[in-house]
Amino acid sequence: MVKKIIMPRLDIDMEKGIIIEWMKKEGEKIEIGETIAVVMSEKVTYEVESPASGILYKIIAEKDSEVPVGKTIAIIKEEGDTEEELEREVQEAFKSLKEIEALIEVKIKREERKKSIKKEVKPKRIKISPIARRLALEYGLDITKIKGTGPGGRIVKADILRVISTMKTSKIADKIRLSGVRRITAERMTESARIPQASLTVSVDMSRMIKLRDEMKKSVKNLPFDAIFIKVVAEALKEHRIMNSTLDESEIKIFSDINIGFAVATDEGLLVPVVKNADVKSLFEIAEEVNILIEKAKNRKLTAEELKSGTFTITNLGVLGIEEFKAIINPPQAGILAIGKIMNMPVAEERVITIKPVVKLTLSFDHRVVDGAPAAKFLMKIKELLENPSWIKN
Repeated sequence: MVKKIIMPRLDIDMEKGIIIEWMKKEGEKIEIGETIAVVMSEKVTYEVESPASGILYKIIAEKDSEVPVGKTIAIIKEEGDTEEELEREVQEAFKSLKEIEALIEVKIKREERKKSIKKEVKPKRIKISPIARRLALEYGLDITKIKGTGPGGRIVKADILRVISTMKTSKIADKIRLSGVRRITAERMTESARIPQASLTVSVDMSRMIKLRDEMKKSVKNLPFDAIFIKVVAEALKEHRIMNSTLDESEIKIFSDINIGFAVATDEGLLVPVVKNADVKSLFEIAEEVNILIEKAKNRKLTAEELKSGTFTITNLGVLGIEEFKAIINPPQAGILAIGKIMNMPVAEERVITIKPVVKLTLSFDHRVVDGAPAAKFLMKIKELLENPSWIKN
């Protein structure tokens, strides 16, 4: 029986994957268990192993193509396989992918038709001289957006020439194909942009937290601030459960687990590994896990399990010198905390100005799920926990 390589399901929510790279070419020999391709879903890269020894007979899905889970991406020729059997499987595989592509195309066109259905409005007559109209057509200008300076607002030659003079052309230095992590990130951010989001910012005195961290660093080699913020956010979420939720159609679902994702910048793009059950782990346990996940992210070794099931996200650009910023929610979560740079700033206490390390935190939240008041209380809880960290144990 002809061996087929199919798009694997990397996690329970996966519907499709992207072919990142083929490690073998058509006609090359391959051993069972040898890596034949690299695929990706939701920023997870996964090495697909050959299910048999033989020859890579046909690649069905080319690099950068998107394939539904369970569909054939390649055919392997084993000893005893006939050309007739192989070609039959190849044709069926190509046919299946084309049918899916056709269905997607029909769906896209249907959506486009829905968007294009508008109330018919009688077009407004635009006053424009013949020579101005000819010039506008020649340069592809939209005359409805040009203000006329002639009699009665008529568009004249001078108006067109004025617009032409402001047109600039820029040379394209390079083109970068939107694929892999960058493509998935673009899709997720587009999805996030559809969510009605609001944000709140607060300044936090980090004096006591930094002192505690310095003391703890005597016992642990590397205690990143991300680990501290994960611990603090997890503790705050225990009290403010609504922030640990998602909107599922017509109902809000509050997660029972508190799993904190944290953004890691890599050469391939932004990855968000997840610390599971952060609320029941010690700071040292979280620090150890964060360090391992950062290393794996930078070396493209993260597994699907390490990137899924996040219920809330933090992102720290303070390490890159950014003082304050607003992050975009990571769907389907209800919130994300943006962490700025810890800076020495003047602080007034009992009419005395002192210099203290201060960080600005900005909470972005899904306004369909959370109102401003509960979101503010959650953010203020984080501030309280950071400014009074005696509750933290190793």
